[in-house]
Amino acid sequence: MCSSYEGQPPDNARSFVQWAQGLPGGALDGVRYAVFGNGNKDWARTYQAVPKAIDEGLARAGATRLVERGEANARGDFFGDFEDWYAGFWEPVGAEFGQIAAEPAPSPLLEVEFVGAVRDPILRQNELQLGTVVANRELVDVSAPHARSKRHVEIALPDGMTYRTGDYLAVLPLNPAGLVDRALARFGLSYDSTVVVRAGEGSQTFLPTGTPVSAGELLSSYVELAQPATRRQVGELADANVCPPHKEELEALAGDADAYTAEVLDRRVSVLDLLERYPASQLAFATFLQMLAPLAPRRYSISSSPLWSPDHVTLTVAVLEAPAFSGNGVYSGAASTYLAQARPGTRVAVTVRPSNVAFHPPESLRTPIVMVCAGTGLAPFRGFLQDRALRAQAEGVPPAPALLFFGCDHPDVDRLYRDELDAWARDGVVEVHPAYSEAPADGVRYVQDRLWADRHRVVELVERGATFYVCGDGRRMAPAVYDTCARIYSEVAGASAEDAEAWLDRMQHEHARYVSDVFA
Repeated sequence: MCSSYEGQPPDNARSFVQWAQGLPGGALDGVRYAVFGNGNKDWARTYQAVPKAIDEGLARAGATRLVERGEANARGDFFGDFEDWYAGFWEPVGAEFGQIAAEPAPSPLLEVEFVGAVRDPILRQNELQLGTVVANRELVDVSAPHARSKRHVEIALPDGMTYRTGDYLAVLPLNPAGLVDRALARFGLSYDSTVVVRAGEGSQTFLPTGTPVSAGELLSSYVELAQPATRRQVGELADANVCPPHKEELEALAGDADAYTAEVLDRRVSVLDLLERYPASQLAFATFLQMLAPLAPRRYSISSSPLWSPDHVTLTVAVLEAPAFSGNGVYSGAASTYLAQARPGTRVAVTVRPSNVAFHPPESLRTPIVMVCAGTGLAPFRGFLQDRALRAQAEGVPPAPALLFFGCDHPDVDRLYRDELDAWARDGVVEVHPAYSEAPADGVRYVQDRLWADRHRVVELVERGATFYVCGDGRRMAPAVYDTCARIYSEVAGASAEDAEAWLDRMQHEHARYVSDVFA
């Protein structure tokens, strides 16, 4: 199982991919294999590139493909894509190894026993340790119309945990209280209803088993409540529904991929949403828990440098709160809501995760850099600039130019870290090139417009060997910046669109001088 990162293997797969691509014919005779690829079709140019290369390399070396390569699209029914592929996995594998593929027993894998009202604190295990919130402040004038909250959160790391400039901090959140209350209400439970979860013989679960735990803690701390329901889950709800018209509606959704995509996936309708919409689905609480994915840590770009503090990090968090696509109330982001409400002294489960191997400041202060971002995409670049300023001060060396193209809504509302950036600009650490979508000027509304307007400065630094970084929205902003860079190259070099694309591809994959860290 593998994904692609800008057309390249993940860091931990590089050696394997090189090995697979270099195998001679016949080297893997007798080897059996299957490949499943993860990806996101928003990056159409490199979608599934590495899983395809692995599949072709193994087959070329003589290995036997037991199952056709599978694909999961994170922009679509990600889990459903896997389930559809996995449904056809065991029959050919069983035939190859002389085994009989059998359906698991239909009995529930979990039992829930209600035993009284006793709270028991839970230690979550996800290779995380407890850090401590030190500071939490608002960065935006939230009194302005349509302002969207963004917060600066400082966290003291657990003992012994370190980071590099440009790394991520993974944070395990709690589900928003309103969402937990909805789930409790659906099953007629109070937060303090105490249960014991027991796993069936031979089964495994990520839930705490054999110990009393409150229903509220179980729903807050262990399961994803807001993920879109998969087609299989819609089908399970249909099977459990005793109202014929509603049962037919659910069966139609489960059986029609286009209807499912439009009505469930695109609108992010969860299992809980469907249970509330179709209350005649007679689902036991244990079955509901069994259907849900484990609560996953969320990654945030660290917005500080270890030169500022080796054992503290800062995060720049956009607080997600908006009308739910499902039409059911307000959607609150689990991690952003959790962090927004975390006061100094709050203990949070965290761990440092490395970023893309190339997404770090250049080793030399003499290397110019160009940084392009919008909104909280500024986070890693604040760390870059803080690192650059402290290194310049310590080494007594003036840094090469650094351009920051920063897009936000309005200069008086959400120009994040204004005072810091202005101070660094006065010290010669950065040149800030802003764009304001709600206060456009001279034809510049978005960050790609500012990039084009100031392209001569960009060209000057690229010709001096600058590294070009992009961080932020991968659906609109990052592709628009990429296209603008191709347009700039075409103008400067008199090149065709195809030649500009090839140049950018080399900048990304051969020279690591166009580096992106984008999110959907």
